[in-house]
Amino acid sequence: MDLFSEIYNSYYQIMKSILTDMSPLTLEDLRIDIAKTGYEESLLFLIPKLTSGEWTLLKQEDNLFLSRITEDFYVPLTLLQRRYIKTILQDERILLFLSEDECRNLQDLFAEDSPLWKPEDIYYYDRFSDGDNYKDPAYRQHFSILMSAITNHQYVDICYESKALHRIHHHYLPCRLEYSIKNDKFRLLGLEKSKNGNHQLATLNLDRMNTVLPLRDYPDILPDIDKEIQHSYYKEPVRLRIHTRRNALERTMLQFANYQKNTTKIDDDTYECLIYYNKNMETELLIEVLSFGPMIEVLGNEHFLHLLKQRLRRQKSISQNPLI
Repeated sequence: MDLFSEIYNSYYQIMKSILTDMSPLTLEDLRIDIAKTGYEESLLFLIPKLTSGEWTLLKQEDNLFLSRITEDFYVPLTLLQRRYIKTILQDERILLFLSEDECRNLQDLFAEDSPLWKPEDIYYYDRFSDGDNYKDPAYRQHFSILMSAITNHQYVDICYESKALHRIHHHYLPCRLEYSIKNDKFRLLGLEKSKNGNHQLATLNLDRMNTVLPLRDYPDILPDIDKEIQHSYYKEPVRLRIHTRRNALERTMLQFANYQKNTTKIDDDTYECLIYYNKNMETELLIEVLSFGPMIEVLGNEHFLHLLKQRLRRQKSISQNPLI
């Protein structure tokens, strides 16, 4: 197992769940645990590693798999883990999730550890420069209120400024916070409450929120946000053919981790991936697909193909007629 790339992503959490389960597991149990904690494509990678014995983490007895660790098993933080924690403490977004006192205590705890890298060591060549101001006290307060509202299933009153500079004022049920790598922005997925009690899916950028106030109002029946999001998807997903050269499969799965998708192995060198999306996701998904160049073929849908061709023509036109 590659220590760094696996320990700090979902595979580590999946394996932790499986290894700390002291009961015997069938192959179907393994599949269910992996699918529940990870993504559909996680099965393609993890099941062969675990069942072939390549990763000697489980022992097999007949048709059952048993964890090799004992109940009193304890793993202290390694130097690499300590340095990684020190690294993420330098990220200005950490103050969105921890208080200043908590950050200060952690900084003291890992004071003697050096970070793996510094924020200025990373150059983002494909990211917009007008990201959110994470140090803004009002922004951090809004983020905290929304996190609490998501946890407690509580309505909030949001005054919001649209792209057209129109002020919008509604009551929303916050359901999920998403981070856009390309835009360096957080956005809220929530349900807008209408006067007749119905809900409509809404996506709001946090940096456009003027005020966020918690309300003493809770839904009688908790709406299913995943179902609402699925209803907003286009009927036809984007259909991609992924070639495994240059580690393309792993890179695409990481890049598209925030999308609902279905990945199927065609042969040893090719995979097909269906990505489900809606209008709000369209532009960002288009940019992400183009960033992979010839490692990805777009087979459909026709609407997405049309947008992709338009963008390529526009880029070609710009390159042929550069500004002087």
